[in-house]
Amino acid sequence: MRHERVQRDIYTQRINRAMDYIEQNICEDLSLTQIAEAACFSPYHFHRIFKGMTGETVNQFTCRLRVEKAARRLMQNPGISITEAALDMGFASPSTFARSFQARFGMTASQWRRDASSSEDELAGETMVLERPSSGLVANKAEVVKLEPRMVAYVRRTGNFQERPEIFGEAFGTLMAWAGPQGLAHGAEMMCLFHDDPQVTDVEQMRFSSCLTLNAPADTQGEVGKMEVAGGLYACGHFVITHDQSQAAWEYMFGEWLPSSGYEPENIPVFQLYPCMTGEMGPQEVVICIPVRRLC
Repeated sequence: MRHERVQRDIYTQRINRAMDYIEQNICEDLSLTQIAEAACFSPYHFHRIFKGMTGETVNQFTCRLRVEKAARRLMQNPGISITEAALDMGFASPSTFARSFQARFGMTASQWRRDASSSEDELAGETMVLERPSSGLVANKAEVVKLEPRMVAYVRRTGNFQERPEIFGEAFGTLMAWAGPQGLAHGAEMMCLFHDDPQVTDVEQMRFSSCLTLNAPADTQGEVGKMEVAGGLYACGHFVITHDQSQAAWEYMFGEWLPSSGYEPENIPVFQLYPCMTGEMGPQEVVICIPVRRLC
C-alpha cells in the first residue's frame, strides 16, 4: 500500500509540473511534447495520464485556463479590448476565442463584460452611501511594493475550499510533515497561492497551493513540488484576521483599495502570505498580495 502511495505521489508531482508549465507559458503556442517534457512523461502516454488524473484533456485544461484568464481580464480591466484579451492569452484569432468563450460561459465576451460592468455599477451605487465596506474590514496598511521572486515548496489541492476550509488544513499538514523533519519550517514564510478566480472558475475546479518559502536548496518528493512565485509589483494589504475574515479582506483589496490606487491587476496568481504563521485558531497576521501594473 505504501509503495502504491509513493508511486501515485510521483505522478501527482509530475502532473503539477505540467500545470505549472502551462500556466507560466499560457500566452505561448504550447505543444503536447513541450508540456510532457516539463512533466518528465513520454508524450505518447502523457495525454491519457493527464486526462485520467485531472478529468480534462491537456487541450481542454489549457483552453479553459486561457478563456478564464481572459474573462478575468475583461472583468478587472475595463480599458482592454476583447481582441487584445484574446490575443494576450494565446488565442490564434478572435473567432477562435469567441467560440471558446461562448462554449465555456454560455454568452459572448461582450455580454460578459456588460454583466460585470452592471454588477460593479450596482455595487458602486450601494457603497456610495457607506464610509466603509459593509464588513467593516479595512487593511492596517496597503501599498504597492516590489517583491522579489520566491522559491517555494508546495502541496496543491483542487476543490471548493471556500465551503470546505479543511482542505487548507490538510494541504498545509502534508507540507509541514515533509518540511518539519528537514528543519525547513522554522522561520519560513507560509503562503497560500490561488491559481483561479472564484468569480470565473467553477468552484470544484479551483486550484490552490499551500507553500513554504525555501531559503536554501531542498529536494522535494512525493506530492510536494517546487516552483518559483513570480516577483514584481504587488499591491499588498496587511491584515490581522481570522480564517473566516479572509474573503472580506480580499473584497476590500479588490473592491475598495485597488480601484483608487492607480494600478490594475496583472493576470498571474495572487497569494495570501503568512509572515509568522502559528497553529493558533485566533487572528493571524496576513498579507494579501495582488500582482499589479500601472493603470494605463
